[in-house]
Amino acid sequence: MAINISRESDTTKSRHVNPAYVDKDGISYIAGSDRPFPILDINHLRLHEGRAFKAYRIYPGATKLANGASCNIAVAWASGVYAHVLVDASCGGDAELYMYEDATVSGGTSFTAIKRNRTSATTSQSAILINPTVTVTGTEMDAEIIAGGSGKKSGGAGSSALEIVLNPLTTYLFRLTNVSGAAQMAELFLEWYE
Repeated sequence: MAINISRESDTTKSRHVNPAYVDKDGISYIAGSDRPFPILDINHLRLHEGRAFKAYRIYPGATKLANGASCNIAVAWASGVYAHVLVDASCGGDAELYMYEDATVSGGTSFTAIKRNRTSATTSQSAILINPTVTVTGTEMDAEIIAGGSGKKSGGAGSSALEIVLNPLTTYLFRLTNVSGAAQMAELFLEWYE
């Protein structure tokens, strides 16, 4: 049986300390044989806790992303939620990936974050719009080139990935722009934990 402990001794100096950790519900436990200390990568642990989510937009072969067109995903998280976000983008030809903070958007298609742990009842504290109308892009936080070829017969694919911790109550815009000279299959994928 696991022992539930209070952490009132956090400010007490001590020579002998039992390893303890805090679970997804904020309950502290002393590590032991019946509740071993977690040694998972934090992203993996958040997945098991039901705090991992994803959102995406793809342009498959039948509906390729036109040359010069952008795929936009706008996301804002609730008060007190500091999302740890991983951005991934790929395109069949040359593309540019941008990330903006404090964007102004409207319209678009509402998207419900997908739970990465399908056994969890937890829901994301995010609001997501796919391809909204962008009035103001905001402050550019990142820009990357995704090289995938050139010209109308470009081939191959490129990908880029970055991870960042984002502020609550702030609209973030993630934009993938096809600059290859021809329509291309493309995807913009966000995954995060809260």
